[in-house]
Amino acid sequence: MSFLESDQLLDAHMVAGRERREMLRRLGPAGRLAAYRRGEFDLTTCCMWAAGYRDEVPLLNGEFEFIAAKMPEVCE
Repeated sequence: MSFLESDQLLDAHMVAGRERREMLRRLGPAGRLAAYRRGEFDLTTCCMWAAGYRDEVPLLNGEFEFIAAKMPEVCE
């Protein structure tokens, strides 16, 4: 991969991140929670949601639910 290609890849990644943050903003609190519950958020989107709207993300045992759900003590 050349420098130009890697630079374009980084630009595309940054644009995708801005678009995802804008989508989260437009959804509003109820929409974000509903989309999460429907399984429409991947890990990256969950992390952006938690970073931008920390008080909205459901908790499980004091941890963000999307993280805690993967912990061995919860899965057992």
